[in-house]
Amino acid sequence: MFVRNQWYVLCSSADLASRPLGRVVCGIPMVAFRTQSGRVGIVQDLCSHRRAPLSMGRVQGENLRCVYHGMEFGTDGQCLHIPSQSVIPRMAHVQAFPAIERYGFIWVWPGDAEAAEALLPQLPWRESKAWNSGLIQYFPVKASYLYMNDNLLDLSHVAFLHESSIGFDPRLLSEDPLEIEVTDDGVVNRRCFKDVEQAPAHREWYPFPGRVDRVQVAEWTPPGRISVLVRNSAEGVDVDLRADHLLTPETATTHHYYIALSRNFRIEDEALSERLNADALRVHQEDVDIAEAQQRMALAMPHARDLPLQADRGMQAAHRIMKRLLDASAV
Repeated sequence: MFVRNQWYVLCSSADLASRPLGRVVCGIPMVAFRTQSGRVGIVQDLCSHRRAPLSMGRVQGENLRCVYHGMEFGTDGQCLHIPSQSVIPRMAHVQAFPAIERYGFIWVWPGDAEAAEALLPQLPWRESKAWNSGLIQYFPVKASYLYMNDNLLDLSHVAFLHESSIGFDPRLLSEDPLEIEVTDDGVVNRRCFKDVEQAPAHREWYPFPGRVDRVQVAEWTPPGRISVLVRNSAEGVDVDLRADHLLTPETATTHHYYIALSRNFRIEDEALSERLNADALRVHQEDVDIAEAQQRMALAMPHARDLPLQADRGMQAAHRIMKRLLDASAV
């Protein structure tokens, strides 16, 4: 079951070049294509003639041409040309999906309700010249997006799963400073560790001479966007790294996982960008590995129950919100 009346990332802007790109979003096969003039279209990935995937075709000017018999479709899904006949039946047209290109991504609305542009996530730092927003990472994940939601809503795991990279002293969790804010539309988890040593991976961001205040904020907006802010502060300086985690359900047990990294420090340093990208790929691969392992165990032992912990309060609040949204989607 999916919440379809939402905007989801189908791909990054860089992914969509001259060739069409096929993706499954919320169980729906889709194909995105960029026309010769630069317009983006997203239609069903199924030719109305003989079920050939349109993603196997090619862009022909402003249209998408099926590889099998040459039928052409516009960005609105209308069939505009059939080589073997002049009459175009109404059944020749295919479903089109609303699309928006922003923040370095192609967003799609797979729902049946009218597309609400106001529901597009607001990521202003990705359009600010004061930030470097050039890094985007992608993982195809063999696990439900709900496992990644849980992962990102409980950052206490950072001390353990990511011990050798962005981790922190787990003894700090004995007096966990977790603060949780829950609304009808989301959950915000905050932790502020006062006067601590910088994490090994953070020392390269900015050379603080001594100890810092480390802030972690995870802001979750359903069904699958988590904006994580990591801040090191000292001497009146805030060094911020933002990771916008964008989860797109594919099937009940798979999802597309995009991470957009933005920073307000050393924004012109390309060598640092390369190192940050490599470090983040390692961290996010660890998250992917644990989510896929959880999915395998869930399938192997479907009757097992999770034990809730105190650190799970934000995650449990998100579960309640998701249940309400999924129940409403099923009506």
